[in-house]
Amino acid sequence: MNESDSNFDYDLRQIVLMEEQLSQFESGSLTLSHLVAGLKSLQNCLRTVNEDWKKNFVSEWWTLEQVHAVALDRQKTEFSSADLALLKEATANLRALTASAKEELKHSANE
Repeated sequence: MNESDSNFDYDLRQIVLMEEQLSQFESGSLTLSHLVAGLKSLQNCLRTVNEDWKKNFVSEWWTLEQVHAVALDRQKTEFSSADLALLKEATANLRALTASAKEELKHSANE
């Protein structure tokens, strides 16, 4: 296995961890605070995904961060229906992004 293959495998593991965190958040076993921090940390570790993907990911992540920041600022313990709609859309978009990254990484690793 060369270094490039190792980087693809590493990134694939980070993407899988992102998907796991999204699932945990959706099931209620992970807080928004932990999701925001975890996704950002994992995104920062990625080595081979393209810049457009990263920009799209950060855009969706930013929605999560904004909802979280407003909730903290207003000392809210529950999300409004508008907040929930934003969170649902952003997590769905993040799921689509992670799925596309997985496919791209698997394809690149097989070349």
